Amino acid sequence: MMSPGERTHYHAELWPAACAVKKWRPGDELRRRDVVLFVMKEVRGLQITTSHPDWGRDETTALFCYLDHVAHPDDLQKAAAWLNCVEDYRAYNRARQADWYQRKAYGRGGRKLVNNRFAGAATAQGEPLEKFDPAAIQKRFVTYASRARAKAKKQPAGEHADVVKRVSGQAAAGQDLAGTRAAAPSDPNPF
Repeated sequence: MMSPGERTHYHAELWPAACAVKKWRPGDELRRRDVVLFVMKEVRGLQITTSHPDWGRDETTALFCYLDHVAHPDDLQKAAAWLNCVEDYRAYNRARQADWYQRKAYGRGGRKLVNNRFAGAATAQGEPLEKFDPAAIQKRFVTYASRARAKAKKQPAGEHADVVKRVSGQAAAGQDLAGTRAAAPSDPNPF
């Protein structure tokens, strides 16, 4: 299920923006449900809606990515992000998480871990027209999640407890996260 912040972002920002571009009525619940089911069909996910108990972070990311693409039809980066999400929506969400953990571990500008380990890619999500590689994303996610957890443990108590809480149990070496519903970090605006 969506967190309260995600639900607010969805209903107050993403859905109205997509409706404005498509000339839909924002209060049309049947259309909103149909769009959610369309997104899940496109990404080859479960045919469920946002109120279903099996709705998770991966599904939320796919829906947000689609609505962001619809709301900005002239933005090629958002179009490329949607195509990557369609290719493998679970790996796409792991890529977003890996980038978040990298920022948590090293800050926005710092890159202590040489990115050559990841084929020189600056981000796990990649750039438009780059090959989207779920195996490389998994490797990057595990690396940065474990490094963010290690850094958070070194911090004074309570300063980064949220990172340790989110990461604990998610980034064990060799653990395949492609099919799990690991809790994604919540940024105020994930897109």
